Amino acid sequence: MNTPRVAHRYVDVDGVRVFYRQTGPADAPALLLLHGFPSASHQFRRLMDALGDRYRLIAPDYPGFGLTEAPEDFTYSFDRLADVVEGFVTALGLDRFVMYTFDFGGPVGFRLATRHPEWIAGLIVQNANLYEEGLSDLARGMIANRPGVEGAEANVRQILELPVTRGQYEGGTTDVELVAPDGWILDQHFLDLPGRKEAQVDLALDYHSNVARYPEWQQWLRDHRPPTLIVWGRGDAFFPEAGARAYLRDLPEAELHLFDTGHFALEENLPEIAPLIADFVDGLRKDAPMKIAVIGAAGNLAGAVAREAAARGHLITALGRDTMDVTDPASVKDAVAGHDAVVAGIKGPDRLVPRGAQALLEGLPLAGVNRLMFIGGGGSLEYAPGQRYVDSPNFPPEYLETARDQTEALEILRGAETPVEWSYVSPPPMHLVPGEKTGVYRAEAGDTPITDENGESRISVGDYACAIVDALEKGSFVRERFTTAY
Repeated sequence: MNTPRVAHRYVDVDGVRVFYRQTGPADAPALLLLHGFPSASHQFRRLMDALGDRYRLIAPDYPGFGLTEAPEDFTYSFDRLADVVEGFVTALGLDRFVMYTFDFGGPVGFRLATRHPEWIAGLIVQNANLYEEGLSDLARGMIANRPGVEGAEANVRQILELPVTRGQYEGGTTDVELVAPDGWILDQHFLDLPGRKEAQVDLALDYHSNVARYPEWQQWLRDHRPPTLIVWGRGDAFFPEAGARAYLRDLPEAELHLFDTGHFALEENLPEIAPLIADFVDGLRKDAPMKIAVIGAAGNLAGAVAREAAARGHLITALGRDTMDVTDPASVKDAVAGHDAVVAGIKGPDRLVPRGAQALLEGLPLAGVNRLMFIGGGGSLEYAPGQRYVDSPNFPPEYLETARDQTEALEILRGAETPVEWSYVSPPPMHLVPGEKTGVYRAEAGDTPITDENGESRISVGDYACAIVDALEKGSFVRERFTTAY
């Protein structure tokens, strides 16, 4: 019998003392468990016991909930909750995890996802609504409470009392005897602490900000198509079954399971839901190698990327002038069809780089390929706000044409309305040096070089290639330019 040990810890995030529970092997797949209202991380205790021997489960309490301690002047809004959870994830060094979203965990988690799509290995959605049709009349009535509305605060305070707290656990269930009273008793204990009801009022009056962002988050789902498991209590008084089914419009390959229970589905249906979660996470671990077409694989940088990807077990197709015309969308389509991603390292006269970028944006959708990693230049990076290296009077003239072409290619990618999930990677503007991979580097989205403590921006070709393959594997920096350095 493998009973997991659950640790109970705190970490400081910008003055907020965040309490969290953690269990599982350090090298196991990580799940970030985001709780709902009016609960806290204790709602996941039984799930951690059920799965903590196989996976790394991490559950924080938000400010205003559970055992987390926030300063008296903390501003309670969903943006600020997401800020703290973002800092929490960074403090723990998590860079890839399955995100479990429940109730409030939806708006908190999807703020996280839009800020850091590279973090999300998959989604587990449990009664976390993202659609207008997923709001009951009761929910719409509560969302109508907002600052400046007469009686809004009094309306919210009515739902912060014990009968309502208990009702959220027991309402919609099939067998109320399977719902432990511990959850709602502990929730009410925390609600009754000094300052907690004021915090909940502020959050309730801010809930309308989440509904306003539903279209943005739905677009994120369409753009990123994360593997998704949906488990839903269809007796939820706030978020009815229609909200669960609505996810399938944007994620038609998502796995949907409905249960005859209420809002807190884990309370009654953990024995059914835990195996679904295990199967889902195990399925993510069976990652097949990617088929990657590398344009310009005979060149220095694209060749390094091809070698790094092949060393990791990915299947590489080397493409060059003899196998395709990178400026012809039809030729691009024929050459890359059947691949999962394209890496483009293009160099040549007559604006070959920007013409190639345009043809790739047109040809990849025809081939059914949606991922493009474009190896760009460092000349378009900025040494001061609005001041690009390529435009400076001291830029080396022998590299000027190529740098301008690469800059134009970036502008084409950024200006395109395209289904292609492109990334444009820039090396340091001067010091991309020969050298092997160490696997230790920094990568950031943005338009300025990454520098060390001496103000120098430098990386080896080996680590530059490593950063590119890492970004492909993680699905990071989608529709962004990123750069790398030590």
